[in-house]
Amino acid sequence: MSYTCISCRVQFSDGGVQRAHYKTDWHRYNLKRKVADMPPVTAENFQERVLAQRAAAEQQSQSGGHGSAYCATCNKKFSTDNAYNNHIQSNKHQQAERKALTAAQETVQRMNEKNLEKGAELDKDAQNEALQKALKDQQRHTPSKATPTEKRVRMRPDKPPRLQWFEQQAKKIAAEEGEEEEEEE
Repeated sequence: MSYTCISCRVQFSDGGVQRAHYKTDWHRYNLKRKVADMPPVTAENFQERVLAQRAAAEQQSQSGGHGSAYCATCNKKFSTDNAYNNHIQSNKHQQAERKALTAAQETVQRMNEKNLEKGAELDKDAQNEALQKALKDQQRHTPSKATPTEKRVRMRPDKPPRLQWFEQQAKKIAAEEGEEEEEEE
């Protein structure tokens, strides 16, 4: 008599081996793939995937995997790029960034005033360079993956998505009730 695992497409000669197979990570992985209408993977392919995943995790931990992104303005670490991007778009971060920019401008202004008191001329190029340096220092810890399109602030719709959906549902119900009233008359 032969025993089989339909999810993994393998045969066993013994029921005990089959039961042990059902407890393996490979079988559980193939069950999840079956639920997602995906074909099963072989045991060798599964082992390759596991080793690749472990290598990626080890590489991340060696390269300072505490956080993949850091916001120097707010002094916060983020474990994912998505969390970092959400933070960058938040009002709290943008206000902190404006404060930091204002502080940098005030510092440069004070330096210029001191130079004027000493008799040095006001150098617009030096002022611009100092501002650029202050901004670069502020953003030096941000991840290099972020592209200019990701840094843009998304325009928010006038109404939240749930409110829009709720209003659509209310309109549908009102339209259906209006049709029912016309049919009754």
